[in-house]
Amino acid sequence: MLDYDEQDLYHENATPPNPPPAESQPRRSERIPARATVDSRAEKLQKAVQHSKEVELRAKALRREQKLAREAAKLATQSPPPTENQQPSQPTPPPQQDLVQELEALLSTLQIPLDTIDDPNTDLWNVIERSVQNLEDSDTQAEEDDPKSWKEADASHDAKEWRAGGEEERQSMKDMKVFSWIKRADVPVGAKVLGCKSVFKRKRNEKGEVVRHKVRFVVKGFEQIFGRDYHNTTSPTARMESWRILFHIAAALDWEINQMDVKTAFLYGVLPDDEIQYMEQPPGFEEPGYEGYVWRLERGLYGMKQAGRIWNKTFDDAMQKDWGFTPLISDPCVYWRKRPSGIVITGVHVDDSGTIASTKAALAEFKEEMRSKWQVTDLGEPKHIVGIGIHRDRPNRKIYLSQTALIDRLTSQFGQTDALPASTPMDPGLKLTVPAKGSVDRTITSKLPYRSLIGAMLYIAVGTRPDISFAIQNLSQFLDTYDQSHWNAAIRVLRYLKGTRSLRLALGGDNGISLLGYTDSDWSQCINNRKSVSGYGFTLGDGLISWCARKQRTVSTSSCEAEYIAAFEATKEALWLRNILSELDLIKPDPVRIECDNTAAIRLSEDPSLHARVKHIDIKYHFIRDRVQKKQVFLHQIGTKDNIADIFTKALDKNTFLKLRNYTGLSQPEEEI
Repeated sequence: MLDYDEQDLYHENATPPNPPPAESQPRRSERIPARATVDSRAEKLQKAVQHSKEVELRAKALRREQKLAREAAKLATQSPPPTENQQPSQPTPPPQQDLVQELEALLSTLQIPLDTIDDPNTDLWNVIERSVQNLEDSDTQAEEDDPKSWKEADASHDAKEWRAGGEEERQSMKDMKVFSWIKRADVPVGAKVLGCKSVFKRKRNEKGEVVRHKVRFVVKGFEQIFGRDYHNTTSPTARMESWRILFHIAAALDWEINQMDVKTAFLYGVLPDDEIQYMEQPPGFEEPGYEGYVWRLERGLYGMKQAGRIWNKTFDDAMQKDWGFTPLISDPCVYWRKRPSGIVITGVHVDDSGTIASTKAALAEFKEEMRSKWQVTDLGEPKHIVGIGIHRDRPNRKIYLSQTALIDRLTSQFGQTDALPASTPMDPGLKLTVPAKGSVDRTITSKLPYRSLIGAMLYIAVGTRPDISFAIQNLSQFLDTYDQSHWNAAIRVLRYLKGTRSLRLALGGDNGISLLGYTDSDWSQCINNRKSVSGYGFTLGDGLISWCARKQRTVSTSSCEAEYIAAFEATKEALWLRNILSELDLIKPDPVRIECDNTAAIRLSEDPSLHARVKHIDIKYHFIRDRVQKKQVFLHQIGTKDNIADIFTKALDKNTFLKLRNYTGLSQPEEEI
């Protein structure tokens, strides 16, 4: 849903009225309209449509006037000069510039190209009406997906499902003895009775279809006070790279994959004695006969600041002490166990777990252990986990990851349903800069949902789409200093995603597990501070499992120095990936090969040569030389045209971009080729 107010954008007056004298200013309480008189969102959109109709009529009149003026000028050039007794004709009055500015402002707000005005074949009114309808449809969809209260939930078409979800939540809390009743007067002095809120969420599958109506009774955790109600909130989750590693292992080695969801997971965590909480009864589900009572919470509950940490400790204790798993040092949310029945590896993201196992017997054994302790939902082979769609091609030992549903939702939300797709995420010739002070009209740019768009696309870049990593890295530098050019560049990335919505990241393959890396940099890429951009990518055989595009922290004095710093970042990632695979006993302790296209950086990583030119480099970057000497990594020469990491450091032309994109493992489904 767009985070700006259409009432400001479609104001009837082109210029604000002059304020009254200071002595006649009403009091603030008199200036604020009564709640009943404030227009609803639907009324605002209706006003916007009506205003756009009026603007269209005036625009047509303006175009007609300009056409008549051109015809008059043409006739004037063809007619004979006036005689002495003939008076010259009066000049045509200038066009209404204020109307043009008003129309351009409206089109910019609705994200319609300004050249639409000059196209005689375009029905401008239909374009404006469709854009406004997109805003209304996206807002309606958001409100339908996430009711804010029981009043909205009961008014929706699936009210019965929401009520059933609420009853299920309350019953599960009773069965698990999450709370006990206590009179309000018996609440200890100094303890605060926290508020309760119902949160609604439609759980969807990889196709965006609703599969469950989930209702949660959550604590208003913002009322908690540090030191009195809680002490620590740290709750780790598995890294995205770890998930891709697990999927690649399962696909390449033909292992079993399973997804399990622990129902009401937070309710299994027992609160320490010094963190017992008190909460009001859930609104709409008050217990008859207990009107003067509140809940004494003895277990974790959603909304509590410490609830995630308590559940994580509960899960960790069960995995280690009860079932004999070992958490990886490299990622403590990945657990590993080897028994005669087989190997089991599990990744954890809050209450969701993805498990791979070398045999069906080992997987069945672990599932029984989970059921013996908690109430779990066995989802079988994962189709959708941590916001990523999963498709497995077991005969070919491949797993495909995609985020099509999220891309479709963003396309609709930001009004790009009818936009033309872009062939690349960023124009190679575009150089974005920080706008000069005073050159940006903040009343306009502040209403552009730039940060929301970049934040949403960032998760796509981190999850399954390495091809937009550089573009998002570049645009994310201007979250506080953006103008129309930055917004247009962000919309171009979204248009590119729209045109490539079905691209999937392929993992696995017949080549087994072999770690290989690529590193590159673009020297002095940023024209604001002349800092360089580093990029790297790593693969285990087919498709990248780790990638990054990041601006360097210091200014490099040469391309060799920039490449050396980029290789330092790639070395750190290579060692982390190597440690994970070594802990899982999946690779031999051989040095990791990192492809680099700069011979000077390769030479510098092997011995302290070129001392006069590199003596100023920070000592921490020579970490790579130490690891090369210990035979943990080594840099290898590769041609620039074949270096995958080049896609993470700069905006490329179409042909080069498409070539390197194929190297990353992104491909279209066969039925769409």
